[in-house]
Amino acid sequence: GRALTRIPLEVEAHGLAVTCDGRVLAADLTRGESLEVREVATGKVLEGVRVGKGGHHLMLSPDGERLLVTRSETGRLAVVDLVRMQVMADLETGGGANYPVFARDGRTAYVSNMEAHEVAVVDLGAARVTRRLPVGQAPGHMALSPDGHRLYVAAEGSGTLVVLDPERGELVGTVPIGHKPHGVALSPDGQRAYVVGHEDGTVTMVDTASHASVAVTRVGDKPEHLEITPNGRWVVVARPEAGELVLLTAGGLAVVRRIAVGPEPHQIVFSPGPCAGAGGPRRS
Repeated sequence: GRALTRIPLEVEAHGLAVTCDGRVLAADLTRGESLEVREVATGKVLEGVRVGKGGHHLMLSPDGERLLVTRSETGRLAVVDLVRMQVMADLETGGGANYPVFARDGRTAYVSNMEAHEVAVVDLGAARVTRRLPVGQAPGHMALSPDGHRLYVAAEGSGTLVVLDPERGELVGTVPIGHKPHGVALSPDGQRAYVVGHEDGTVTMVDTASHASVAVTRVGDKPEHLEITPNGRWVVVARPEAGELVLLTAGGLAVVRRIAVGPEPHQIVFSPGPCAGAGGPRRS
């Protein structure tokens, strides 16, 4: 495992997303107000759009044609049309808008509001919040089950993984994780959830049927994001302070490899993007 190429950015990047065709990278620039679309192979800026100050996390729609951008400083959500490269909606979701997730139908979004201690349910067609779901203290990263019926929320202040039925707006369960759970990801079949314990330096594997912790592994100080490889075999964890990615087996959380990638790795994405089957956004 090694870094193959590096794409220089003019300012600090926080959220990343790879489009469905795998050719371009969307980088949300935290210190500026722009969303940049770059060619992965060359790093060349292809397009850009102003989304406003305080951009944080990104999420692609299931068809790859829209992008959600949370703006944590202002508690707002921008919805970007990736075909026309323009902001199609900008709405207030609540204090500390942190992590956005599309529902499977692409018509609804869920946004964790860290300062408001809730998840906002957003009707994207009407561009308004339709429901607010309390989820414990300081909700951050989230992951939606493959069938769309369960939403897994890392409640950093409560030290738990909160399981919601987002369609009914009901609490299904809570799983103790430790101090300040951060990144959350699901196996492709939805049978296991993986959660980073930021302050504990751990990754916890949770059985989603029983809501029980089945394995815990220490990966080193201050891990943040994590992702599951598309084949479901590996868990990849970012450790910003160590400048490395940690590769774990998805079945037992055994540490397989540590990959030096440079200062402060944060977001992890795979190319092509998760909606590759949709064929990518239509370009006019």
